[in-house]
Order: sequence, then C-alpha cells, then structure tokens
Amino acid sequence: MKSFFWKSTLSLVAVAAASPASAQDADPDGSTITVVGDLLGADQSNASVSIIDAAAIRRAQNGTAADLIARLPGVSITQYGTLGSVSNVRIRGAEGEQTLVVIDGVRVGDPSSPGGGFDFANLMLGAIDRIEVLRGANSLPWGSQAIGGVVAISTTEPDVVGGGTSGRIGAEYGARDTARVNGQLRADLGASQFGLGGGYVRTDGISNAAVGTERDGYRQYALNLTNRTEIGNTLTFRAFGLYADSRVDLDGFAPPTYSFGDTAEYQKTREHYAAASVEHRPGGNDSTTGFSHKLAFGFADINRDNFDPAAGSDPSFKARGRSERLSYSIDWLTAGNASGQQVRLIAGAEREWTRSLTADAFSSDSGRTATTGLWAMIVGKPTETLSLTAGVRRDNHRDFGGATSLAFDAGQKLGDHVTLRASYREGFKAPTLFQLSDTAGAYGNPDLQPERARAYEVGVRIAAAPRAFIDIAWYRRDTRNLIDFVSCPAGPNPLPPICATGNRPFGTYDNINRARGQGVEVEGAVQLSPGLRFSANYSLVVATDRTPGSVYEGNRLARRPKHLANAELGWTPGGAFAGADLSVAARYAGKSFDDRANNVTLDDYWLVDLRASYPLFAGIDVYGRIENLFDTDYHTVAGYGTAGRSAYVGVRWAF
Repeated sequence: MKSFFWKSTLSLVAVAAASPASAQDADPDGSTITVVGDLLGADQSNASVSIIDAAAIRRAQNGTAADLIARLPGVSITQYGTLGSVSNVRIRGAEGEQTLVVIDGVRVGDPSSPGGGFDFANLMLGAIDRIEVLRGANSLPWGSQAIGGVVAISTTEPDVVGGGTSGRIGAEYGARDTARVNGQLRADLGASQFGLGGGYVRTDGISNAAVGTERDGYRQYALNLTNRTEIGNTLTFRAFGLYADSRVDLDGFAPPTYSFGDTAEYQKTREHYAAASVEHRPGGNDSTTGFSHKLAFGFADINRDNFDPAAGSDPSFKARGRSERLSYSIDWLTAGNASGQQVRLIAGAEREWTRSLTADAFSSDSGRTATTGLWAMIVGKPTETLSLTAGVRRDNHRDFGGATSLAFDAGQKLGDHVTLRASYREGFKAPTLFQLSDTAGAYGNPDLQPERARAYEVGVRIAAAPRAFIDIAWYRRDTRNLIDFVSCPAGPNPLPPICATGNRPFGTYDNINRARGQGVEVEGAVQLSPGLRFSANYSLVVATDRTPGSVYEGNRLARRPKHLANAELGWTPGGAFAGADLSVAARYAGKSFDDRANNVTLDDYWLVDLRASYPLFAGIDVYGRIENLFDTDYHTVAGYGTAGRSAYVGVRWAF
C-alpha cells in the first residue's frame, strides 16, 4: 500500500490558482494537488499542504472524515455529541466557520447557518477518494471564508488512465448497533469516464447530553456521481453531483427545568451539491503548457428541519440555504528554457449568489446577496531552484462593499533535500446572511464589516525521499473585525447602533474582536524497514483574544487545545501474512477552555486506535478496528457526550 499522509511544501503556484479546480482533475498517482485552487505539482508549492490519499482512507476503514483530518498538524475538532451531530474542524486555532470546504470543486457550506460554515457531521469516508488540507489563509483563489485553511474533498474519481470498469463494495458492523454499507464504481467508455458511489450508515448512537441516558441515533443515505468527457482534442467536460439525506436525534432544554438533557427532538437534513465545467486547451487536452481557459458553474443546496414531537408533527424550526457560483478563468504557462526559467499567469472572475431562510414558531427571516470577485496572479521561476509568486484579489459584496486580498510567497531549494519557504497571505470572511439580516426581531446587523486576516509563515522541509522527511513551520495569523454575538442593551463594550432601535431584544452581531493565532508545527515520517513505517506530528497552537480594552483581552480562545500531537506505527508483514496491514494510532489534545472567560476547563486527553486488515482472497479483505481503546472519558464541548471504546468488523471487495 502507499504511504498514508503525504506532506508537501510546494511552490507559490500554490496560491497561484486560476479558477478553483475540481479535485477529480488530480492525477491518479497523487503528484498534483488542487486545494490551492488549480492543478499544481505537489513539489511546486510553498504552502503547508497535507494529502490523505486513497490508501490512507482505506487504512482508516470507515467512519467520519473529521476524525481522519484531525490527525493532521494544527487541526482539532469539536463534536457536539453523537455521530451525525454538529462537527467543526479548526485549523491553526481559527474558528470552524473559517475553514473553507470544497467538494469536487464546489464550495460547500450552509448559508442559512449563523456562521455559514460546513458541518462535517454528515461527511463519511465511504464516499471519499482523497482529502487535501491547506493550513493557513488562502482567500486569493477561493475568496471568502478561507481564513483558517481549506479542505478539498474528492469523491469517486473517474479512472482516466486505467480503462475498463473497476470499483469497491464494503460493509461493516459494530458498537451501538452501527452498520455501514458503501460502494464505488468507475467505468471508462472511451472518451468518457464515469464514477458512481453510494453509502448508508445507521447507529443507535450515544446521548448528546453528557448527563443523559437516552441514546441519540443517526441515519444517512448518500449518492455521488462524477463524469469526465473529452470532446474532440481540445475540450474537456466535467460534472459532479452529491446528495445526502440524514436524520439525527437531538437533546434540548425541556421544561420544567430547561436544563440540557434528553428530549425526543430530531433533525432531518437534505444536502445537494453539483458542478459542471468546460475547459478549452487550444494546444490539445494533453498539453501541459500554453494557454487554457475554463467556464464553470456549481451550486450547494441544504435543507434542515427540526422536529419536536412534544409540540406537534410540523417542523419546530426550518432552515434553507443555497449558493450558486459562476466562474471563468485563464491559465497561461510558458515552456521552461534550458535554465529552468518559467512564467505562469493565472486570472479569473466569478459571481456568487447566496440566499437563506430560517423560520420557527415565533418568526421567520430570509435574505439574499451576491459577491463578484476578480483575481490575478503571476508566478515566476527565475532559476531552476527559486520560485516567486504575487497575486491580488478584489471582491465586491452587495451589502458590505469591497475587500482586497494580497498574497506573496517564495521558495528556495538548497541541494536535493532541503527546501526553504516563506509566505504572506491575506484572508477575509464576509458576514453571512443570517448575521446581516435587518429583519425586526431577528439577530442580524447590516452594518457588519468582513473579518480580515493577515497570515505569515516560514518553514523548512528536509527530505530523504522516499524513506524519511521532517517539516517544520512557524506561523502567525492576526485577525480583525471578528464577528461575535453581543447582548442588547447591556454589555462591556460600546453597543452597535442597531441596539438602539429596540428591534434586537435578544442581542445581535457586531465586529468587536481581534485575535491572534500563532504556533509551530513539526511533522515527520520514516520508513523503518520495508514493512514498518512511523509518522508523528506535534503542534503548538496559541490562540488568544486581543480585543483592546476587553475584559477578555489575553484570554485563550475557546475550544482550542494549546498542544496537539499524533503518532502512528504501521506494519505490513510479508511471508504468510503478506497483504495484511496493522497499525496503532495515538492522538493527544491538550487542555482547553469551553468559554471566552476561560472559566470552564476541558481536560486534556489521549485517544488510541487499533486497526487491522487481511486479504482473504484476491480483492477481498476482512478488517476490524477498536477506537478509543482505553475507553477515555473526554469532552470537546462542555456538557456533550463522546463515544467510549468502540469495535467494528467488516469486509470489502475491490474489483
């Protein structure tokens, strides 16, 4: 099997994204990445990028994508209870809503949620072929939200080089009556390749409320489809679609105590994502230099309904969110000369429309807006070992106005094994429709400004490929105009003018915060012997509130462990056990606080997982795993439960 986490320290083209590319464009051998916004050689970027390839996903067996992403440097997760409950991924101490998520080139997120972020709760590994994670701000190619980092997901990837038909089917059963079934099929029909996948998962779950005794179950159906078709010698058409239908039980605040505990409430969610693009390469579809341009359209549509049987059969709360994006981009790359000198120009324009609706028994609120973005970047390679990149992006939001983002970075190779890198990037996050609402009785504030961030990073990578590497990075991110919820009328800070209207009886949103996230990431891996590998990473994450004059100035930001560490030892024996794969993985999260005042402590914890698989016949494996081996009692959010020791067994067939 291929090694698991593949770490890159690529050149600037990293940010040199033309138009955001689909992950399905990545080549099968994993030598290119798309998380930077367009196809880029994995050895040509100066960004901190980690890749979880198909082999690593297969080794992880099944479960949620968030649990696997949490093993990367600088990444932590917050989970609100049972499988299927809200799950956020934080990168380098940023907010979960500041992590931009892209599935097969489509920006995903829920415009009807307060922060507009992506909920990882319903993202299962069964439908995923590849995950790329970029740590640090990267708004140049992606626009709003990419302050903490970018997670690019690739679902079933059409096999563009193998031909014929291939696929895999798997099923597993385990703790808390959990059952998972998923399958992926790829078909090559000449000039057109198709990928089709589906999955089902159900579980009795655990109680969301840590003090509860009633289990909160979860169920999901999912279906995904991809297509790549060459039209003649110069045109390529690509399409992607994903649908998921989920139901998860909730806990709440029932009378007469109104304290958090067991209730009969539940939520139904339906998610639709789709995209299509046409790319024209006058020099031919196989050309790697010269001019190309692409037109793309994608949308994300999310419907959520909450039900409380104690109040009737109608939804007690409903939310509808939809975003649509139309983009056009160009990419012009000169052929390198004998000295390795090369220039690449990338530019694009896009228009995004978003709309949302929320309603409960007391009121309803709806809104729509649009953002236009223009960007350009030039990438120069003055010598064979030095790369320089500079770019600028301008966004014009219909409600809050314009925002300009810059990006610069440089990379220098020293010999065959050492690469130095440095970068400066800016990020911004537009207020959501929920936060901008001016509806009487709602919570919004139309005077909000976008959150802005400036990120700095220097790093060095020393690689003795393919046997070992070590990568060290220092980073800092300063964020201004953080949006937070404030009470009306009482509060320690000056109140926003909208409080004076009397239309915000429960409070509103305001730009009141400043924050800094800084730290160090160390990551390494070594092939100890032909069948034995070891990898580990450690991250120091210092995320603090720097709001001037605030009573919270100097406090640590909530739910950000200061110390994060991961290690994994894997063994693929030979002889009679050839084909088997065994691994033990450990994850540590240091102490953190659950609140802005730093009064509620979340204790540190270790989680240890065991995994094993064995090939019974050609293409058929049996596998099993034990998660949380030592039954650690831990919390990522105060008052919410987490799963104890859990065992699963399964079988899968690849053909």
